Amino acid sequence: MFDAGRVRERIEQAALAEMDLPPEVARDVAFHMTDWLDDLRRYVAFCENPESFEAKEIDNLLLAFLGHVPNHIAAAAKLYADFPVADIFGVGATSPIATSD
Repeated sequence: MFDAGRVRERIEQAALAEMDLPPEVARDVAFHMTDWLDDLRRYVAFCENPESFEAKEIDNLLLAFLGHVPNHIAAAAKLYADFPVADIFGVGATSPIATSD
């Protein structure tokens, strides 16, 4: 479905051409935009046929997706366009992870 190598290459080329990013930053953006394609593939499969997934499968899919994808998107947004993550919905999305002392 997705050819991560081709996607990475095109993102890197666009970042170099359109945003004039240094090559290492363009590579980082391409990495951050493709490292989670397997998560996306699984989510698309769910969206195409949600009734075929059991509740536990959905739970596993969401936990994997939400634990992996947002940090990559945040990094790519900052590197590519200097868009920092903001908690626009006011749910504490940018709060530090709670740790037990």
